[in-house]
Amino acid sequence: MKYLHLIIMYLSGSFLAPAQALEEGTAHLAALMQQAAAETDSLRKTAAMTAFATAFEETLRFEATMDTAFDSIPYLGILVSPDKKVRLFTWNLPLTATQHRYYGIVQYRMNKAIQTAVLHDVKGSLSERPETATLSGGRWFGALYYDLLQNKTDGRVYYTLLGFDFHSGATRRKLLDILTFDEQGTPVFGAPVFDNGRWKASRVLLEYSASSPFYLVYLPRKKMIVFQRLESVWLDGVSGRVPSGVFDGLLFTGGGWKLQKDVDVTPNDFKK
Repeated sequence: MKYLHLIIMYLSGSFLAPAQALEEGTAHLAALMQQAAAETDSLRKTAAMTAFATAFEETLRFEATMDTAFDSIPYLGILVSPDKKVRLFTWNLPLTATQHRYYGIVQYRMNKAIQTAVLHDVKGSLSERPETATLSGGRWFGALYYDLLQNKTDGRVYYTLLGFDFHSGATRRKLLDILTFDEQGTPVFGAPVFDNGRWKASRVLLEYSASSPFYLVYLPRKKMIVFQRLESVWLDGVSGRVPSGVFDGLLFTGGGWKLQKDVDVTPNDFKK
């Protein structure tokens, strides 16, 4: 593709300046994303998104892109780790009113080299409980991530991810997941660091009614992840879960996220 050739020519020492190559490349990526979003036929929509995902991953392999914002590409979620070593890109493709396909790419620095990992959503085919599954080899519990935290314990870095899943027409899910890297430098999702006092989970899934706003957020002032406690109710003759007026939290201590019950949360806590 033209934009990829432009970047390759720059990296090969051609006449193109890096800013020009990346600017033109990013513009072509944005056009591919717009094309996928505009398609109405599901097969053509999926093909267009596959073309974007392939082109974007190839672009991210280059060192010059590690500091490129890509914020002109619509619908693309971009998270950067506090240590600047990891960038996580996620986006979704709505196929129907209730069906979404999730895409993700990890760009990271390992041994001074830029690496990429394409993520494949496997939540629909897991043979084990998602709360206990450890996923590697590009396998991933697909979601749209909106926050990335970093903690270190016993010499190992844990990146905690906060995400959102459309899930179904009636319910939504928010989730907490963990990203680490194994000895070969491969991304691994899930680690048993979420402790509710009875057992440890590798990730946390919180499912709630699609008609109810639900908070799952990290509050720097409290150094804590907080979320509304969910309670079961009857909605239009169907059992569902909605947020109560009580907040619980998770505090990173002793090498993991420990549950804190009945957290006192005020509007000031949500201020930056």
